[in-house]
Amino acid sequence: MTCRRCQGCMARDHFLDLQESGGEWWLQGWRCINCGHVFDPVLEKNRQLHAAAMASAEAQQSVTSEPMAVHGQEESLDVAA
Repeated sequence: MTCRRCQGCMARDHFLDLQESGGEWWLQGWRCINCGHVFDPVLEKNRQLHAAAMASAEAQQSVTSEPMAVHGQEESLDVAA
């Protein structure tokens, strides 16, 4: 298996679930020998969900941050002389 980050060699590794999430305590996954990137199906799904949520939030923010144009009205500043 090849690492998605650095294209290095992945090795099978065992991980301990310290948060006691109700599932298995010991999990099997893959860790890159070069950069340490961990590949686990649960972690990968969470990464994808997080990336989708961030993209949605950025899209929502870009829509709300655009200035709204008011048709037929111009803003003017009255300056007393």
